[in-house]
Amino acid sequence: MNFFKRKTTQPSSGCLGKGDNSNKINFSLSIKNTWLLWLCQCLNIAVIALELSTWMLAIISLSLVWQALLLHQNRDRVKAKKPIKTGIQLNHRQNTHLNKQRVTNVAPILLGIFALLGCLAIAITAKEVGILTSMLHLLCFSYVLKAFELKARSDFYQLFLLGLFVLASSLIFRQDLAFTLITFTLLVINLAVLLQLFSLEKAFATNIKVVVILLGQSILLAIVLFLVFPRLSPFWQVPLAKSAETGLPDTVKPGDIANLTRSTKLAFRADFGQQKAPAYSQLYWRAMVLEDYDGRQWSKQKAARTTPSNTVAGADKSSNDKSLTFDASTTDVLPLNYQVIVEPSFQKYLFALAPAVVAGDKSGIKAQTGYTFSSTSVISQAKSYQLASYLTAPLALELSQKSKQVNLRFPEGSNPRLEQFALQLQHNYADVQARAQAVLTFINKEKYAYTLQPQLLDNNSLDQFFFDTQSGFCVHYASAFTFLMRASGVPARMVTGYLGGEYNGDDAQQFNSKGHLSIYQYDAHAWSEIWVAGKGWLRIDPTSAVDPQRVNSGWSSELLQQQSALNNDLISLYQLKNSALLNALRLQFDALDYQWTRWVIGFTTKQQYNLFKNLFGKMASWKLALVIGVSLIISMATFMLFLHLLNRAKHTQQVLSKWQVVYQKALAQLAKQGMGKPAGMTVNDFAKQVREQYPELAIAFTRLSASYNSLCYQTLSINEQDKLALTMQHHYRQFLHILKKQS
Repeated sequence: MNFFKRKTTQPSSGCLGKGDNSNKINFSLSIKNTWLLWLCQCLNIAVIALELSTWMLAIISLSLVWQALLLHQNRDRVKAKKPIKTGIQLNHRQNTHLNKQRVTNVAPILLGIFALLGCLAIAITAKEVGILTSMLHLLCFSYVLKAFELKARSDFYQLFLLGLFVLASSLIFRQDLAFTLITFTLLVINLAVLLQLFSLEKAFATNIKVVVILLGQSILLAIVLFLVFPRLSPFWQVPLAKSAETGLPDTVKPGDIANLTRSTKLAFRADFGQQKAPAYSQLYWRAMVLEDYDGRQWSKQKAARTTPSNTVAGADKSSNDKSLTFDASTTDVLPLNYQVIVEPSFQKYLFALAPAVVAGDKSGIKAQTGYTFSSTSVISQAKSYQLASYLTAPLALELSQKSKQVNLRFPEGSNPRLEQFALQLQHNYADVQARAQAVLTFINKEKYAYTLQPQLLDNNSLDQFFFDTQSGFCVHYASAFTFLMRASGVPARMVTGYLGGEYNGDDAQQFNSKGHLSIYQYDAHAWSEIWVAGKGWLRIDPTSAVDPQRVNSGWSSELLQQQSALNNDLISLYQLKNSALLNALRLQFDALDYQWTRWVIGFTTKQQYNLFKNLFGKMASWKLALVIGVSLIISMATFMLFLHLLNRAKHTQQVLSKWQVVYQKALAQLAKQGMGKPAGMTVNDFAKQVREQYPELAIAFTRLSASYNSLCYQTLSINEQDKLALTMQHHYRQFLHILKKQS
């Protein structure tokens, strides 16, 4: 890593040279700047590390370690040349010698082979990891390789821009407030590293302060542009990364949803406005209805079609049975209105409390069969929508013959012991609901266990779970229950989604009207539905038979301990729940994050139009230009005012040297004692007057005055000035000590 700084006529600028000669000599940096640049690379890669494959992280880590070793070797060489005190400045002959040495450090052929092998690995794995992840791999790989060939100033700028691209790419996957603050902090550090190149004499902390001030001055213009600049749709679509998908899978087998409990990532939020939130046991957030079972896993019915988005999603619409579609106008049930803000999942399914209708903007939302909703496009950023739910309304009072056949179908012989048990249930309980209750009672009385770490099943056998291991998660119980119902002649299906949520409001002990619900990935849940004539689809949650607390109020303490042990999120505030004080702070931050998501991330074109219309009336291009122009003028005026104040402060600092400041402080102390120095009196005469009135201060003040005279009127070198200024500081402290004793 060829990071050296050659001697120039302007060492403080960090430049290579002047004119055309700068292109003939290799670009070089000071040791301090090279390590800052290396640290900046590490931080930029860290924010996107979770989206990279393990093998790519290994390659990047190897490259960064390689760079660090080269930096360490180059530092030793520079020390061997005994650079001057002000920096690593070598004469042209020394610099040329070192340039020859560092070429052997990173041979172009070796670097080329390394780059070729890395690109080949990216191309081979592109199909497996997806286009987006492959592009990220290429970007990050280029970022670390570019640092090996900093031969010109343009190379440094390219490396800097690549770092900004890496930071911007990380926001594709996360836009929450905490991550945004981290990304903004790294942006400040990157800009400070760039500024450090042109201000070697300044401390890095000073450059950070300057960058923060400059960014702060641009906030007004940024806010105005965010509010009024047209929110155009992108001309391209970000390709989907397979590894980026989070949340519930389209196909579910026993044990799948249990893996989600290892994640504390936010799935979505719900705000009920001025209405009271439902009880915890009613918060079954519906995502997908799984009706096809092949003996190993459950999946959505492939023949399903969508229903219009202005009605409640109804089951079996494909059968053209209109009586199965819920009509809100035919019920006396009062609607529950709420807003849902979904986090990026790179999937399409949405969440609702069934049955529901779209209450707000219907664009971009489709109502699916099974009383579920989906987005018309992949959810790559926070998406907000409004629903009205009718929680006590029945679901599908009539069932088509086709739907009945689908929800009675199961692979015969796949689980023979369960099939035999189902026949016994059918014989003993003619009533459908009594039959379902018998299964729940059986689970409750037997030694079944609810756990996040169930035993592995051979070929996902429900027989083995139900009769042998008898320990599992919600999917195990929902799968076995649904299979039993179908085998006993009852139409049944499995539903996946989320259960409950964490309330964040004025009173955390109960749900009320002022607050919101945060639903996390570990709230993922699965339950069953059976169809009963005259009542429609009824929700049956087998989890209530083995762990009632999970359904009624949340996770038990034992499950919380398991979840904490299995948590695999590196950046998470979940552990703060263990402390009441820290948990209160976590909830406050969650409330801020909710407002950030609602008003910033979720700021839509419609909201922008309504805001502009309320403030300025009818939309007009000249009004938009006027607002932007005024904001730009105010931002520039603020910037010029800052420069003026900064120059004024510098001028003030230049007028009074540090020893003059010390002497003025001593005079101020004497003035408090009633002895002020006349303007025309010399330093020596005033010192004589102090000796006469305050003999105890004579020695200290006389020495202080003598040092002051020497610093002001004698010709001294910089080192002599520094030493004498320190001596004067010592005399001043003695002077203060004696003065305090006398007072």
